[in-house]
Amino acid sequence: MDAPPAERGFRFECTRCGDCCRRPGFVYLAADEPARLAKHLGLPLAGLKRRFLTRLVDGTWAIEVEESGSGCPFLVDNLCSVEPVKPGQCRAYPFWRELVKDPAAWEREARACEGIGKGEPLPPDEVRRRLRLDPGSH
Repeated sequence: MDAPPAERGFRFECTRCGDCCRRPGFVYLAADEPARLAKHLGLPLAGLKRRFLTRLVDGTWAIEVEESGSGCPFLVDNLCSVEPVKPGQCRAYPFWRELVKDPAAWEREARACEGIGKGEPLPPDEVRRRLRLDPGSH
């Protein structure tokens, strides 16, 4: 029987390559994250939403990263320009439930992320902490 996901000895060390910030898709935001982003950027909340966010069918907000390859609108010179208030989904990466619970999914992600497999194994408590950061993992 496989060990529980958080016990498998995941290794990850971010290389700051920015590749994860260029993949098309959505960065799902927790309820308090739009206001934190707006405050950090010095924008009114309505302006942030109009300029940078997409309202999803369920009423939540997300940052849409389009197919163009330009990446997240907050990626500047390969670095996150909103690092102090970086969304939980981004802070959790690659410790997303769908990747952590499935060894095959983790291996596929490792082919796309050069930081997976690098560094020391993360303690199980740290893996669980990062899983809780992702609003899509609850």
